[in-house]
Amino acid sequence: MPEYTANDISYAVSRCGLSKAQADELVTQVNAVGDRVSLDLLFQYADFMVQAAGEAYTPKIDSCEIPAGRLWYIEPFCGSTTYVIETAEQLVIVDSGFPCYQDELLSVLRSLFPDYDSRRKDLILTHMDMDHAGLLAGFDTIWMSQTSYDDFLGRAEGKPNLRERHPVRTPVYRISSLLSRDISADTAHMRALNTFSPDSSAPLSYIGTLNLGSLSFAVYETSGGHVAGSIILYEKENRIVFTGDTLVNPADMADSQKMFIEMGTKMLGTMNEDSKKAKEERVALFALLDSGGWILCPGHGFPIRYQAEPRES
Repeated sequence: MPEYTANDISYAVSRCGLSKAQADELVTQVNAVGDRVSLDLLFQYADFMVQAAGEAYTPKIDSCEIPAGRLWYIEPFCGSTTYVIETAEQLVIVDSGFPCYQDELLSVLRSLFPDYDSRRKDLILTHMDMDHAGLLAGFDTIWMSQTSYDDFLGRAEGKPNLRERHPVRTPVYRISSLLSRDISADTAHMRALNTFSPDSSAPLSYIGTLNLGSLSFAVYETSGGHVAGSIILYEKENRIVFTGDTLVNPADMADSQKMFIEMGTKMLGTMNEDSKKAKEERVALFALLDSGGWILCPGHGFPIRYQAEPRES
């Protein structure tokens, strides 16, 4: 494989507005990654980042009534689906897209909720991946697992994030971080929600309950199939489960989202740290559900209306 220069990747640099230092690192990481990231794939990734920005940021938006109020879902051109539970007391937001679209997402939230800036707002991160943790400012509290919280504390000290510590995939993760303008966030409003430590031998383990106004989330941490520190939020009263990337919904996913995930898979081989564990976690997730209707909110794609069968006695 030929060694690339700054001139070779100048297109991606110019498209994503990288600084000189970031451009130099991009050259280093592209040369380190091997054959999986061609310049064509790199440019395609950069184009995706740009094509979804500014006035082109036109996510799919829908909502439904729930006992507590209203559940909103916002699916952008690429990146995670953002969910908002709107109650009389507050807004509870689950995941927040890519960092390069934080201004765009904030504009959408303000258009949906004219009193957005004055309302009580909590953000819950299902995991630390950059496509779920882009908007991290303006919240009263940002909740996450202890593992994700420790990861953000490390980033604030200049340490690599959980993904970038992977022995083989580090260059690809760094490329994605650079092109999506992932930065270390202010950790002042971040909180770990763990009451209990996770059981690493179990696909899902209960780590505590997060009470936010009238909402009560039973929180389960995964064994790290997608990435360490991932959580599932189980709100029984409203029959809602937020799954993060333990579950995605390709059947109701925009074509651009499918293409974006395919690009990531080409670069990484798999989006999971351990696909066998990820499968076991999905099985355990469905085993949590008692009989009746549920709204499953996946990390990508729109919610799934799921009817759970009665359990055998």
